[in-house]
Amino acid sequence: MLYFITTTIGVIIAIQLYWNSQNYKANKKRLLNEVQISFDNSVETYFTDMAKTDFFSFIEEKENSISTTITSEMFEYIEKLDSEHLDIEHLEHGIDSCINHSHLATPTFFPSVLDTFTDKAIGKSPVTGISIFHNGTQVDSIGAISGLINKLTVSITKDSIDFVKLDTILKNELARKDISINYGFTHFKNDSVFQNFNIEPSDENLITTFSKATYLPFHENLQLKYSNPTLHILKRSLTGILLSLLLAVCTIACLFYLLHIINKQKELAEIKNDLISNITHEFKTPIATVTTAIEGIKNFNEKNDKEKTNTYLNISDQQLKKLHLMVEKLLETATLDNDKLLINKEDVDLVMILKNLVDKYQMLCPEKTILFKTTDNSLSAKVDPFHFENALANLIDNAVKYGGDTIEVNLNSLLNAIEITIADNGGNIAKSQRDKIFDKFYRVPTGNIHDVKGFGIGLFYAKKIVEKHQGELALIPDAKNTKFKIAL
Repeated sequence: MLYFITTTIGVIIAIQLYWNSQNYKANKKRLLNEVQISFDNSVETYFTDMAKTDFFSFIEEKENSISTTITSEMFEYIEKLDSEHLDIEHLEHGIDSCINHSHLATPTFFPSVLDTFTDKAIGKSPVTGISIFHNGTQVDSIGAISGLINKLTVSITKDSIDFVKLDTILKNELARKDISINYGFTHFKNDSVFQNFNIEPSDENLITTFSKATYLPFHENLQLKYSNPTLHILKRSLTGILLSLLLAVCTIACLFYLLHIINKQKELAEIKNDLISNITHEFKTPIATVTTAIEGIKNFNEKNDKEKTNTYLNISDQQLKKLHLMVEKLLETATLDNDKLLINKEDVDLVMILKNLVDKYQMLCPEKTILFKTTDNSLSAKVDPFHFENALANLIDNAVKYGGDTIEVNLNSLLNAIEITIADNGGNIAKSQRDKIFDKFYRVPTGNIHDVKGFGIGLFYAKKIVEKHQGELALIPDAKNTKFKIAL
């Protein structure tokens, strides 16, 4: 059974660890996907907002010339830009025209457009690299462009990213999904670092991912670096982990309880066998004595000697009373176990009870030295005289049977309690036996030696009686003596 329980516990722990690790991996994958989606959505939102506020200028036709009208919104936006980072990439037109990046040729300049743009918007940054295409064909002459004048649009973009704005958008996305992580950005251009935001040089073991947004300019990448979200993942998995742990603990506890019950049943079986053996020995003696006495009256008293008959009858009477007392003890024990025993308390002089018991056992065992000590000449207590005296008698009887040559009985009156101690110099009870000696029918093992008779109910009976008097009976650890203390 122990091997079975150990194997079962090992399998349960292995299964729970595997299940929790798989659950952790699934939650980690889900969280990484959520971070990636939040990052991509934030980049898309950022560039969409930029496109909505970008500056556009429509070029109108005049007689034999081209002029540029820069909208007030465009001019205000340009003024806010750092001229060192302003980059006019292309002049693109609408509906029927497009710029073909793969066919950019030597630019054709339109002075009136470029001068106006340079003077009002760009300052020291000259515009170079503007080409106009219509249906994939470069348009070089003013005449050819005159049909497209009302459709031309100027688009200017920054070569840097406003990380503060992007950070705000990403924080809102992560907060909406209840994700709390520390992160930073790295902006790459042509595979080289162009900008860093919130990235410490000492940051290591960070998780990195690149944005998959379609709005990022060509040959540019935006990287997100964030701390390992192990704690956040564990929080998400906390319910599953706790339920798994509770299941494992309950199952293991049940298995150990099963083992405890099996061991208890084994002990009870041993106690039962020991009890049957003790009852057999205890009952056999008085039965054999009575049988012998009756046989003596029947076969060896032909003259009907009254004195001899009375002797045999007295022996039989004593043995039958002894047998009756043993049966009563067993019945009382069963009554105690069912909590049906009623006690009748009276004012009793404990000094007198203990003195009488000491004198009785001293007379029965003259080879022993039994001492009684008290500081009071008389000490009254409200107890059941019959059962409480029997409990004290059981303790003294145990000391006489199993103890040494000297037994001491002490009675002390304290402020709010009464203490009775019964000690003998027969050595201490082993630690492994101390918790069991008050169990019903339990006797300290002595092998196959049955030199001291008993049922193992004396201490059990004494403890139950003392507890019914709202007292406590305990074994006091001592290196040389066996000492029991009653506290009332």
